[in-house]
Amino acid sequence: MKNSVRLSSMGVSILFIIIFAVLFTFGSEWYSNKVKLENLAYRERVLHNDLEHLEVVGKWTLDYVKIEKALTYMLGDRISEVSFRILAEQLWQISQSYSLDPLIILAVVAQESRGNPMARGRFQSGRFSGALGLMQIKLETATKMGRRFGLIVENEEDLMRPEVNVVVGSAYLIRLIGKYGNLREALVAYNLGHSAVDRLLEKSAPLPTSYYEGVVAKYKDLVKHCSF
Repeated sequence: MKNSVRLSSMGVSILFIIIFAVLFTFGSEWYSNKVKLENLAYRERVLHNDLEHLEVVGKWTLDYVKIEKALTYMLGDRISEVSFRILAEQLWQISQSYSLDPLIILAVVAQESRGNPMARGRFQSGRFSGALGLMQIKLETATKMGRRFGLIVENEEDLMRPEVNVVVGSAYLIRLIGKYGNLREALVAYNLGHSAVDRLLEKSAPLPTSYYEGVVAKYKDLVKHCSF
C-alpha cells in the first residue's frame, strides 16, 4: 500500500513537471513569435515610411523635371542659364509651398507674354499699358506684392528679370485664388483686375471667359508636352 502511494505521488510530480515543461515551452514559443511579429511589424512600418518618402521625393523630382521641360519649351534660349536655374527652383518652391501646379503659372506666362521676358503690354490703341515681363505685371502691383516677402522691386528693369517677374506674378495670382476661392475667377481677375471682377460679381453679371479659356488651353498644351 505504501509503495502504491509513493508511486502515485511520483506520478503526480512527473505529470506536474511535464505540464510545466509544456507550458514553459509554449510560453517561450509564444514570446519568441510575439517578438518576431513585433520586429516584422516594425520593419513593415519602416519600409512603409521609406516608400512614402521615396514617393514624395520621386514626385518632387518629377515636378522639377516637368518645370524644366516646360521652361525649355516656352522660353528656349531667351533667358540665361543662371536665370533658368533660379526660375526653375522658384517655381518648384512655389508649387510645393502653395500646392499649385507650376504649369498653371507657366500657362499664365504663355497667355500673357508668349514666353517673352522683355514683353511690354499694349492697349488696342497701341499705348503702353504698364504691364511688363513674363507675367505682365505692373510696377505698382509688383512693388506692393514684393514688400510682402522682402523682394525689392524698384523699377521696370527689375520686372524684366524673369526670376523677379514670375515670383511677383505668382504671388499675385495666389492671392487672387485665396480671395475668390477658385481658379476661374482668380484668372479673370488677374486679367481684368480684381475691382472689375468684384463689380461684376456684385451685379451677378457673367464673367468674360476668353482669358480663362486661353489659359486652360495653354495649360493643356503644356501638360501634353511635358508628360512622361
